[in-house]
Amino acid sequence: MSSQPSPLQQQTDRLRRSYEDLRKQASMDDIAKKLGDQASAIAALPDQIAALRGRGYAFAGYLERKAAVLSDEWREIGQHVRDALSDESARIQPRLDEIADLWRKLDQVTQERGVTMILTQVDRSASQLSDQVTSARKRIEGLFGQVPDNVSQTQRQLRQLNGYLDQAQQAKVSWTPTEALFTATKAKWLRAKKDEPEGVLFLTDQRLIFERREKEGGRFGFGGQEVQEELWAIPVGAIAEIRSEDKGLFGGKDLVHLTLSSGDFREISLEVKDGLDSKAYAQQLGRAVSGDLESERVIPLDEAQAQAVREAPTACPTCGAALPPLVRGANELRCNYCGTVVRV
Repeated sequence: MSSQPSPLQQQTDRLRRSYEDLRKQASMDDIAKKLGDQASAIAALPDQIAALRGRGYAFAGYLERKAAVLSDEWREIGQHVRDALSDESARIQPRLDEIADLWRKLDQVTQERGVTMILTQVDRSASQLSDQVTSARKRIEGLFGQVPDNVSQTQRQLRQLNGYLDQAQQAKVSWTPTEALFTATKAKWLRAKKDEPEGVLFLTDQRLIFERREKEGGRFGFGGQEVQEELWAIPVGAIAEIRSEDKGLFGGKDLVHLTLSSGDFREISLEVKDGLDSKAYAQQLGRAVSGDLESERVIPLDEAQAQAVREAPTACPTCGAALPPLVRGANELRCNYCGTVVRV
C-alpha cells in the first residue's frame, strides 16, 4: 500500500495545480479563440445570406444590413480586444515569471523550513496575481459588448429561414409561379367533431396553405402509412379577421382563429406549434394580409404578376355585372351573379 503524502507535499501539490490553472487563465487562449471565432462568424455571414437568397427566400431584408453593421462594429471592437490582450499579457507575464522563479528555487531547497517559506511566497503571489488575472479577463470580455449575442441571433435566424425552405422543398404543394415563402410552421387544423389533421402551415406573400403530414393507421406508434397532402390554400386577402388565443393548462396551446370573406370556409382554427407564440404568429399573418411584408422584400416582385393585378377585369365578361375586387394572393375572380370564373 502506498504511503500517504506528507502535509507539506500535499500543500506543494495543491499549489502546483493552482499555479497551472492560473497560467491557463492568464494565457487567455480561450479569449483569443473567441476573438477568432467571432471574426470568422461575422466574415461568413454575407455568404450565408447570399446562399439563402440563392434558395429563393425573398424577405428578412434586414439581414444584409445586420451583417454590414456587425462587420463595421467588429472592425473596431476586434482591434480593441487584440490591443487589450497584448497590454494585459505584458502586465501579467512578469508576475508569472516571478512565481516560476519561486518554483525553481523550491526544487533546490531541501530543508522543511525553507520549503515552507517559499510555498508561503508562492501562495501569496499566486493569490494576488489571480485577482489581477480575473479583473483583466473581465475587462477584455466586456469589450466584446453585444456583438456575440447579435451574431448568434443572426445565425439562429438564418437556420430558421433555411428550415422554412427545407420544409417547402419537402412539400407536395401546388406553388404558384410568383409566390414567395415567408414562414413554415408545424400546426394542427382544429375541426369540431372531426379528425384534427397535423401538418405544416405555409405562409407566403400570397397564400396561407395547410399541408397534412402525419401517419395514418398503425397502433401504439408502430406501422401505419405516412400521409402528405395539401388540404387547403386560401388567399391572404380573403382573411378578414385574425384572433389569437392561449388555451389549455397554463395556456400551453397557442391557437389562431381566422374569419374568411370568401372561399370554401368561413372560419378556420389552428394550433401553431414549434413553441411559437400565437400572438406572434397572428402578427406575422396580419403583415402578410396587409402587404407589409413588401417592406422586407429583397428579391423583387415578379413584374408580370404585378401587371396582372393592375389589369384585373372589373366587369364580368358573361353578364356584365361588377366583379369583386381581386384580393391579395388570388389568381381568379368569380362573378357573384352568374358564377363565371375569370382567371387573372
